[in-house]
Amino acid sequence: MQGNYQRRFVAFLDILGFSRLVQQADDPDLRDSIVGAIETMRESLAPNEASDFRVTQFSDCTVLSAALSEYGCSLVMTGSIILATNLLNHGMLLRGGLAVGNMVHTDEVMFGPGFLVAHAQDKSGGTPKIAVDQSLVDEIAGWPNDSGLETLIRTDPYDLSPMLHTLAEFESYDAVPRVGHPVRDDDAARLAELIANECYGRGHPPAVTAKWIWMERYWNDSVRPKGILATTDNVAVRLGRERGD
Repeated sequence: MQGNYQRRFVAFLDILGFSRLVQQADDPDLRDSIVGAIETMRESLAPNEASDFRVTQFSDCTVLSAALSEYGCSLVMTGSIILATNLLNHGMLLRGGLAVGNMVHTDEVMFGPGFLVAHAQDKSGGTPKIAVDQSLVDEIAGWPNDSGLETLIRTDPYDLSPMLHTLAEFESYDAVPRVGHPVRDDDAARLAELIANECYGRGHPPAVTAKWIWMERYWNDSVRPKGILATTDNVAVRLGRERGD
């Protein structure tokens, strides 16, 4: 066990609104949503012994970690982005934190201050972002070579704190056909529709709507500058007309 206690990159990730869903589990449609969320958490990522990438999933939470290396950092950051994107496609928001710190992470045991720092970023009532602790920012800044991972960290324009840029691929999309690169147009149009509907068409409680409004602003800020992928604007106008606004 002593040999497993080491500095690691770690992410703590939590589905927002999961407890509210569970309280309504007698509804078969909502029960399907609960099962779908858990399956998405479990199936999006897999541990990799060769790279020392660890994944632990319990209820609506997932912990990712990897040993201290550029590759390990990439696995934790991109793994978090994959999970956030997959859940967004199911109409669910993810919140959490990334950090660097000492911890043990095996199939049987998981503890340490690194985990606690990442977990502390998941602030109750907070916006649906994956916050990045300064420990990770400093670690990347201290590397002698440009890893490119800095582009996966952006500043939240609303509270100026560092966050994982989970929409980085949509922001950088240029619609130039390339072998092995996905075409994002249809995916983006569907996500814009989904986000706008969650904001204006579902009648969520105000606290839930506020989180989707944050996501809408983040989405539009990411895709609007290039003018290639769909924003929520047209959908929001249409939904407003349907409501008679």
